[in-house]
Amino acid sequence: MMDVLLITGFLGAGKTTLIQHLLRSEFKAQEKVAVIVNEVGEIGIDGTLLAGQDVDILELTSGCICCTIKTEFFKAVQEIHQTYNPSYLVVETTGVAQPGDMLDVLFEPPLSDFSRLKKIITVVDADFFEAREVLGTFYDNQIKCADTLVLNKIDQVDDDQVDKIDTVLRELNPRVHIISTRYCAVDPATLLGVDSNPRHRASQGHHALHHEQEGFHSFSFEDKRVLDRVKLNRFLETLPPNLFRCKGWVRFPDGSGLLNYTGSNYRIEPAEDSHDTALVFVGRNCDEKEILSSFKKCLK
Repeated sequence: MMDVLLITGFLGAGKTTLIQHLLRSEFKAQEKVAVIVNEVGEIGIDGTLLAGQDVDILELTSGCICCTIKTEFFKAVQEIHQTYNPSYLVVETTGVAQPGDMLDVLFEPPLSDFSRLKKIITVVDADFFEAREVLGTFYDNQIKCADTLVLNKIDQVDDDQVDKIDTVLRELNPRVHIISTRYCAVDPATLLGVDSNPRHRASQGHHALHHEQEGFHSFSFEDKRVLDRVKLNRFLETLPPNLFRCKGWVRFPDGSGLLNYTGSNYRIEPAEDSHDTALVFVGRNCDEKEILSSFKKCLK
């Protein structure tokens, strides 16, 4: 049987970072691993970031596997099982996925004949946690369905705030296992060694609304021209609060960088390879035209 690890969490929480950590750890050395990455936008970013780890990676873009592209997800799982036959399949959902809505695919034949859901892991951004209230039930459902919560970015808040978040998480999901961490540096043995009942957890977090009904919207931008770094910083500092996520490659005159923007916080890390600008934006009831018009002013 192929064990499935379902990794979920809101936009920018650290899902890709967690998978990168797992693939660089003894977990990857001891197990044959494949990865399915689901991107809500048309541009695949996370698949590129996870490449080079000697694992089979499939990217599913332009929709959520929890709703609009269930058939593609079904085919992807079958393909990986037939061609690669890993012991573990790691599935990274989009940041606006509702995991409970996709589990009927995993729990029903034929996928249930050769795969079993090992664990539902939700990554929680400690720095963003207070802002979750504007998302309501949608955000909380990702927490309620989890077997394990990875409380990430605890270095971005004080100890009292970590304790308060821990209390709220346990109120939402009393039997969950919580691991607090920085940069998702989790011991794989601790992460995977806890007993779980994914079917029960999924029923606790099931929710009928999909991300489109909740007002979430994604759009992208690609261009070969270089960006003005000062203007880009100014643009990122003035983005509206309902633009939750911007991720991808940015090209400057002196090289390329990887941009990660989450809830008004951002960082740009130097990229090893050269990339043209390619960004995915995700927000809620955002003015796409206005945001892209403002971004284009950063081009030289």
